[in-house]
Amino acid sequence: MSKQKRACLLLAMAGVIVSACSQAGGSGRWAADVDSIYVTKSLDVRSAMVFTSAVANDLYDQEELARDTREWVQDYNAKEGQEESPRQGKSPDPDKGKDGGRGKGKLPVALTSCTLKGGTGAMVFDYGTPEDFVKFSQEVGDTSHTVTALSVGTVADMLPDGKVAGLRFAAPDGKAAEGREVAKHPKYRVVAIEGAATVCTEGKVAYVSFGDMAVKDDYTVVTGEGLHYIIFH
Repeated sequence: MSKQKRACLLLAMAGVIVSACSQAGGSGRWAADVDSIYVTKSLDVRSAMVFTSAVANDLYDQEELARDTREWVQDYNAKEGQEESPRQGKSPDPDKGKDGGRGKGKLPVALTSCTLKGGTGAMVFDYGTPEDFVKFSQEVGDTSHTVTALSVGTVADMLPDGKVAGLRFAAPDGKAAEGREVAKHPKYRVVAIEGAATVCTEGKVAYVSFGDMAVKDDYTVVTGEGLHYIIFH
C-alpha cells in the first residue's frame, strides 16, 4: 500500500470515531461495525477499523482494500518472524504455544473480514496476543484510539488480593464496589487498558475501575486516557 493511500484511509477513519457498540443489541454479539476492541470469554482479542468517507471510496474498491489491508498484516507478521500458512489465523486455540504466548499456530495478526459497501469500509482483525493489537495499531498508524497498553486475563491472575485491595470499582448501575468485592469472583475476566477506546466484551460487564470511563450498555465500555480495568463474566 502506498503511503498516500494509507494516510488517506487512516484520516478517513479518524473522522468517524463512534463511541458505542449499541449494535450488539444486548446479546453480547459483536457487530464489528464501529471502531472497537472486542474481548471474548476465552480472552481472544479482536478489533474493527471502520470508516465512512467519499475520499477513501474513490481510492478503493473492495478487492483493492482487502489486498492492501492484507499487506499491512503480512508486513507486521513478517517483522514478528511469522509467516502465514493455510492453518494459521483461522480459529483461536486456547492452548498457549511458544510464540510469545500466542495460541498454537496462531498468527500475530489475521485479517478475518474486509468489506466495502457504499462509502463504508470495515476491516476486522484477530490477534495472537493483546500486545499484538497495540503494536499493530502503532505500526499502521491507526489513530481511531490512543491505546498504549492492553492485557487480558482473570481476576485471580491479574488482580490478586494485594493489588486489588487498593482499587475502587463501580457496577454498571453506578453502585460503588471495593476491591475485595471484585476479588470474590476469581474466574471473572479482566481487560486492563491504558488509553481511550471503545471496548466490547462477549460477557456482561460486572465492574469497571473508577476513572474516566463510561458504561454504554451491558457489553460496551468507552475509556478515556489513563489505566482502566473492565471486569466481565
